[in-house]
Amino acid sequence: MAPGKQQREGLLPRIKRPFLSLGKFLREVWNELQRVVWPTNEECSGFTVVVIIGVVVVAAWVGLWDLIFRQLMLLIGL
Repeated sequence: MAPGKQQREGLLPRIKRPFLSLGKFLREVWNELQRVVWPTNEECSGFTVVVIIGVVVVAAWVGLWDLIFRQLMLLIGL
């Protein structure tokens, strides 16, 4: 934008512009949320169980490798 055009523009429109963009953004977000297909309670429960099982499996895997490396470090004297 040319410097002359910005100087000709009043103070009030320059202050309002970001808020108009914010309002447009929030309206678009609301419209998108209206189209979302939310999971049922049963699906949420199932997904939660899958996540918990996955976390437990990964924690056991990391714990196993930690135990192996700790024993190796003790064995070589570090």
